Amino acid sequence: MTADGKRSDKIAKLVSIAASEERRSGALTGRYRRVLEEQESRLGELNAYRRNYAEMSQSVQDIDAARWKDYQGFISRLDEALKAQKQLVTDSAMNLEKHRRVWLDKRRRLKSLQRVLETCRDDEIRDADKKEQRLLDDLPAGPNPFRGNDGG
Repeated sequence: MTADGKRSDKIAKLVSIAASEERRSGALTGRYRRVLEEQESRLGELNAYRRNYAEMSQSVQDIDAARWKDYQGFISRLDEALKAQKQLVTDSAMNLEKHRRVWLDKRRRLKSLQRVLETCRDDEIRDADKKEQRLLDDLPAGPNPFRGNDGG
């Protein structure tokens, strides 16, 4: 095998490794996207629960002081849960964006290596064609072995 052939084989191995890394990074990014969607869903549920509970309390008349204090405590805990869930959504969005950038970098690197491999293989084909043409040009211009010995 020529040195050029070995070069394209080495680049092909790099492309294979880069493709594997890009796939893994893409899968990880997908998992972070699902985590964000789950966190956003939970936040939506908590917001809906908070709204429903607030509406329900407005319809109740004649509430005693002890129940009102319990209600205020519950709303306060619910607001803290909402605050914590919003932070989880923010953190999940940041994680997703970080992993999305890593995936895009790996994807760009893979595309670049694929272009290098294509160029290398094109060069090898062109070099092989030139070598073949030189060999054909260097053949003696004697009688054509396919036509017989009459020279014509």
